[in-house]
Amino acid sequence: MMTLTQPAADYLRKLAIYGAIAAIALTGILLAPWPWKLLPQLVLGAMFAHGVELEHEMIHQRHFGKRWGDAIGFLLGLPMLVEFTRYRITHSYHHRAVGTPDDEESFAYNFAQLGAPLSFALHLSMVSHYRNVLNNLGHAILGNTTAIRQGMGNAGKTAPPAAVQRILRGYRIMALVILAAIALSLALHTTLFVQAWLLPLLFAGPIHALVELPEHWGCHTDSPDIMVNTRTIRPSRLADWFTNGNCWHVEHHYKPAMPMADLPQLHDQIAPQIKFLNCGYGEFYRAFWMALWHPRHSV
Repeated sequence: MMTLTQPAADYLRKLAIYGAIAAIALTGILLAPWPWKLLPQLVLGAMFAHGVELEHEMIHQRHFGKRWGDAIGFLLGLPMLVEFTRYRITHSYHHRAVGTPDDEESFAYNFAQLGAPLSFALHLSMVSHYRNVLNNLGHAILGNTTAIRQGMGNAGKTAPPAAVQRILRGYRIMALVILAAIALSLALHTTLFVQAWLLPLLFAGPIHALVELPEHWGCHTDSPDIMVNTRTIRPSRLADWFTNGNCWHVEHHYKPAMPMADLPQLHDQIAPQIKFLNCGYGEFYRAFWMALWHPRHSV
């Protein structure tokens, strides 16, 4: 019988909480009348976004070995169509390149266009991410490995062939799941696919984008110094749980292999060196709105 490490046991508890909340939200969607379904759909969408934060931990922490870790990571990313191997490769590249001109985010964000209300709305919708997913689904079905590599930017240039094949397989599984969900919905004359997946996605995108946005926004991204090119947000207990510790982002970049639960202790050691530090997401976003639409102000 496998003996779990403390981080692995903690991660299983997080998975159990994630699953329980998602199951309660799904039950609410099935039982509640319109428009009351919107509340559990919001909760389920939030769990989709939380699942990506848990998926992120699987990139850095192999709690259960590569095979099980990849499977868990894939399932956690499936609701928001975040293919795990592709995420691992592009995110690992981001860690290596942060603070350099070669840096690229894992998701198709365009921070330079946030000043216009429509562009900001498009950013929150994550429409560029879903457009890329549709392209990648097509490339995977056709077996176009060159297009898959190109879609990963600089990270794709050095991706091992075996990893690219796993990405193709991941997108093909995604395509099968989507087609099966649509076919089942049509066969049973139900709108469950729309109610329990598509509508929660409308909430999941903005929630995920708002969690990710502070990490490097307004920092000195032309410097390789982690203390000035990344932001930490001292969270509430709820925010710490929901972001799965990713709010301690300077600490995470400083020691990527450190278990997420240990980042607050690392923060106590390096906090005086951190240039961009906010006390809570509320403080950051109040400054963010002022800086975005009133350029005289600074985050």
